[in-house]
Amino acid sequence: MDLHIRELSYWKNVKSKMRLQPFVHAVESSAVPIAIADPFEPDCPLVFVNGAFLELTGYSEDEVLGRNCRFLQGPDTRDEDRAVLKKAVQDRETISHEILNYRKDGTAFWNELHMAPMLDDAGELLYFIATQVDITERVERQAGLQQALDERTEALRDQAARTHHMAQEMTHRVRNSLALIQAMLRMQLSSLSDGTARNALVGALSRIQAIVEIQRIIEHADLNTRIDIGQIVGSICEKLDHINRAHVVASADRIEISEDLVTPVALIVSELVTNAQKHAYGPEDGGVIVVSVRRRPNGIELCVRDDGIGIPDGFDLKASKGFGMRMLRQQVSQLGATLEVERLSEGSCFTVLIPGNSYDPSAP
Repeated sequence: MDLHIRELSYWKNVKSKMRLQPFVHAVESSAVPIAIADPFEPDCPLVFVNGAFLELTGYSEDEVLGRNCRFLQGPDTRDEDRAVLKKAVQDRETISHEILNYRKDGTAFWNELHMAPMLDDAGELLYFIATQVDITERVERQAGLQQALDERTEALRDQAARTHHMAQEMTHRVRNSLALIQAMLRMQLSSLSDGTARNALVGALSRIQAIVEIQRIIEHADLNTRIDIGQIVGSICEKLDHINRAHVVASADRIEISEDLVTPVALIVSELVTNAQKHAYGPEDGGVIVVSVRRRPNGIELCVRDDGIGIPDGFDLKASKGFGMRMLRQQVSQLGATLEVERLSEGSCFTVLIPGNSYDPSAP
């Protein structure tokens, strides 16, 4: 009985070796560097390497067998990469990882390492097998492309900063020039007695004041920064609050718009507030002009409401030929917006609706 069992064991061993021969031959002759380590020996030494592995690393078989494969690591091998490999062995995981290794002659190469546990038929761990691919050329090419991209990005950033600085300088000069024009117009205003001429000059001063505020805001904005519409509206209203007895109040949601929309928005607010100051109240009358900006599902709603005498019967926005209204319609059209006016029980309300795709780059 014992003899029969030994014979069966012998023939099973022979058949197992016969099945392994093609695998061993394939591994030995593979052009892909392959190494096998024994996790049950102290320090998990290499027990097999093929010729491609020796050719890649420059070592002889006697120099690598019995050693842990960390001998391929060197001074610039990252600690985090070492830790990844150590954890994979401890957890018996299959991994693919790029690591900087060194040949026997000290030259570094980037190794795309693929490591996996070898299991028996019962799922028990036998060995770890690893393949290596020299990806140095690819990594260096990627590094070169990244460096070129970084240099180009830095050059563009410097150029943009210089352009922004020049734009700020020009804005500053324009603002100073406009301030001088304002001062001259105010002097002229003090000498005028004709009501029509004074109204025209007051309107011009208000528009210039709006542009001055725009320039001030843009001058102090960072490069590529979107501007809060509340800052624009609040600043314009503050400057116009002293024109007559009507108090100007601003209330705005926080909505950021691009720089190219700042000017038309500011001019619209200035024109509507100035219009209310001139036409909604008598010379000695007081009141409140409320400028509100709200985010709506379909865009931005800008309302200028007064509690004055209200718009005259039969008033037609499109038919109005005054310079202020013509300029207002032009700015509204530039934004692709709509303008409506409503007579209230006390006063009037002008509403401008700026569509979402005019101010929000993410809008369809």
